[in-house]
Amino acid sequence: MTRGSYGVYKGEVHRIGFEANGKIALFPNSDSEIDDTYEDMYHLGIYSKLIGRDELSEAYRLSSFAEYMGYKINIAHETSDEYELYISDYQLAQKLGFGRCDKYGYNLMV
Repeated sequence: MTRGSYGVYKGEVHRIGFEANGKIALFPNSDSEIDDTYEDMYHLGIYSKLIGRDELSEAYRLSSFAEYMGYKINIAHETSDEYELYISDYQLAQKLGFGRCDKYGYNLMV
């Protein structure tokens, strides 16, 4: 399942993140792409480089949903044979048999 924020940088799709300073963190598609413009900012082996918004030709977010009992429900996680559905609506969670998983959320494995 593909999800997250992506942008087109110099004709190629990359995973991106948004920084507080208005810059965009661009993540490489492979280790061979990492050069001296990429930095491991948090020393975790995760390289990115900061670019301006004007350097992207497109930006978009992908997310996955399932139709469950007639409702469009967010897919939070995927395992080899199950999906975790997640909602924050208490009444709908009760109606569909979801269990509480955090302070404001309810989930169901299907």
